[in-house]
Amino acid sequence: MKYLADTDESFAQSRGEMLRTEYLADVAESMVYKSIQGGSVEDRKREAKVAPETRAAMEKHFQAVVQFETLKARRAREVLVVDLWRSVNANRRQGVMT
Repeated sequence: MKYLADTDESFAQSRGEMLRTEYLADVAESMVYKSIQGGSVEDRKREAKVAPETRAAMEKHFQAVVQFETLKARRAREVLVVDLWRSVNANRRQGVMT
């Protein structure tokens, strides 16, 4: 329970960072797309997706996603541990387990 309480703020910050980096990656791709001259729309989209600026922004986003998902999984595991503890104690009170 303490872990869940202690990680509320970092969980929210991690989610905010993930959303922020996603937005910044979209902005980077849009800026690259806007700067490309000539070619078809599809060619410019593909070129914008593989541009170094876009790839760097996407890498930061993926790192933020990994950090968020790791914290999310740890918190989910902690919830499972708490639920298991409650279940075991309830069974002990009813005399099912010793």
